[in-house]
Amino acid sequence: MSASFDRLKSVTASTKREGAVVNGLSGGMETKLSSLKCLPIDPITAELAQTAGLESWVGLYQTMVDDGLDILAGDQFIVGSVTYKVRAVADWYWTPASSDTSLIVLEFVA
Repeated sequence: MSASFDRLKSVTASTKREGAVVNGLSGGMETKLSSLKCLPIDPITAELAQTAGLESWVGLYQTMVDDGLDILAGDQFIVGSVTYKVRAVADWYWTPASSDTSLIVLEFVA
């Protein structure tokens, strides 16, 4: 990962995912990642929504993290006291030669 990208990751977040179903009962939300460093949360653009394979982009947000992290669509992405739902995860080419970052598309959860 580039040192410049590392300096831009100024936000700390965590993720939660639905736990395993046992005997027909959900295990509830379980923390998957904590102390995750990411770029600040920004509104998504139509171009980035298209890159992530989304038809609509209104009301969605974005951030970027290191590639290879266990983040899936449907996870909760928590920044401070604000919870977002992960709508999509896509490779992002920070440098032309490698996909070493992931674009995370978020939807605000009221």
